[in-house]
Amino acid sequence: SFLYDGTRMFESRQQLLLSAALAASVALLLDRWLRRRGRGTGKDALARELARLEARAEAVREALAGLDEPPQREVRIWMDGAFDMMHYGHANAFRKGRALGTHLIVGVNDDESILRCKGAPPLMNDEERLAMVQACKFVDEVVPKVPYIMSPEYLRWAIETYRIDYVVHGDDPCIVDGRDVYESARALGKYRTIPRTEGVSTTEIVGRMLLLTRDHHRAAAPSPVGPAAGGRAREARTAGE
Repeated sequence: SFLYDGTRMFESRQQLLLSAALAASVALLLDRWLRRRGRGTGKDALARELARLEARAEAVREALAGLDEPPQREVRIWMDGAFDMMHYGHANAFRKGRALGTHLIVGVNDDESILRCKGAPPLMNDEERLAMVQACKFVDEVVPKVPYIMSPEYLRWAIETYRIDYVVHGDDPCIVDGRDVYESARALGKYRTIPRTEGVSTTEIVGRMLLLTRDHHRAAAPSPVGPAAGGRAREARTAGE
């Protein structure tokens, strides 16, 4: 029905434009004809007809001015996460998520929920992470204290409260205790994925800080903290870096 109503509004607008153009053209032709003819037997009648057509053209212009463009259907997107030490990968995810709709709502996991599911608290606290997400231009609305794993009941509440059309996450797996965090959204047919931004993560950034090297930007690909990284760290400390 939305497409049908939009098409009808578009057709009405086109008809009004055609009427306005036709009335204006006839009025212009009559005006030129009267100026060339000068005084004559039918001049008064033609002048009245010209005034009528000009009034009609003006009425059509006013009607056009009152018409709005066909309304765009709002599509509301939900994304959620910890967004600790927010980086360009998060911002890029918000950009891609919002491109799937017209309004982006971001739920920020609370400290206790993250600690319970990941075994460690986030580096930034609730207020700091909320402030960082709110500062992103792609985000329209922020929801605090969202659980890291949304139960079916919580998800239904969020969908009804925020009128969510789609739940969006990166295409990398999100598994806790062997279960998909977004299985409830999948079951409802509301789950969509976006490509993950490769080469950046909060864990990788923390790894860079722990290494404290001067050459971590020169690597062909970001290196996670591991045996090779540990070797570079020891070399750096030996060299006094």
